[in-house]
Amino acid sequence: MTMEKLRLPRHHEYVILGSTLMKIAAVAKPPSDTNLRTLAQIGVEHQCFYGLSSDPDEYTAAKEKAERNGLRLSVVEHGPAMDLIVMGKEGRDAQIEDYKRLIVHMGKLGIKTLCYNFMPQITKDAMVVRTSFKFPERGGALTSAFRFEGSDNDRMTAAGVTTDGQMWDNLDYFLKRIIPVAEAAEVNLAMHPDDPPLSPMWNLARIMRSVENYDRLFAMYPSPVNGLTFCQGCFAEMGADLDSTIRHFAKRIHFVHFRDVVGSLHDFHETFPDNGPNNMVALFKTYKEIDYNGFIRVDHVPQLACETTAGEGYGFPGHIFAIGYLKGLLEPIYGRPGQATQS
Repeated sequence: MTMEKLRLPRHHEYVILGSTLMKIAAVAKPPSDTNLRTLAQIGVEHQCFYGLSSDPDEYTAAKEKAERNGLRLSVVEHGPAMDLIVMGKEGRDAQIEDYKRLIVHMGKLGIKTLCYNFMPQITKDAMVVRTSFKFPERGGALTSAFRFEGSDNDRMTAAGVTTDGQMWDNLDYFLKRIIPVAEAAEVNLAMHPDDPPLSPMWNLARIMRSVENYDRLFAMYPSPVNGLTFCQGCFAEMGADLDSTIRHFAKRIHFVHFRDVVGSLHDFHETFPDNGPNNMVALFKTYKEIDYNGFIRVDHVPQLACETTAGEGYGFPGHIFAIGYLKGLLEPIYGRPGQATQS
């Protein structure tokens, strides 16, 4: 069936005193026409595309697909393989060239935010470590959990042993070549924290694990495109005070992950955003006070009973609930949605 291109909606970005603040983006897994259109129907206007390809044409096609379904592709998360870059292995220069091509292409497409991470990689997947994906949450919903005691943390992998010093050198090698490209393309680089922010894990150092290490990152390369993804869950895992950390990084936050966790660094589980220990109303008042005007997306939502397949934090019904809760937070803090001018 041929689909007609949907008219892009007049945007419901949240407006106060003439300034546009905080725009909701969403990941659709899978990014089917039905899921994308559903996001548009519930008032989401921006897609966060979880892209893994080094082929620029895939991102062009994703942008066109989003627009056919009434959305704008505004954030790319992950991007091409980085395993050789992160681990400082032979072949990293070719992967850096893939990343450069992506950033240049994003600039041409008008996609201005790239969320990436520097977690050690044993395969081409980032090492987000969980010890369970079946932890019972509210009403029996299933969520992911981490317990250090059951993580087999002393195991050796094919990657061997890495140190903090090696990882910082690898990151410097990458950023020295990438930041000038991002500046020219006007694309913001949003570094996601390690998850969990615990080091070492499996004898591999993890350097994006603390507020102090983020300070070091920004001191290395003060460029305004060099920023972070403020993942509320990861900074909570660190034991950081979220309110003061948002203020501390006010000018460096390029993207926000909306999530919460229960527990501490060595023993935590994901929860619904309305069921965790952090005061979301207070946090969003802080985002407003620092004039954060970037994108925010829902992340790591428990799996609901109505879901037929495990989403491991990306189940679509759970996302719909969390997006509704997020919209409910925004309106009383920022005022009723205003209508932005169409570009």
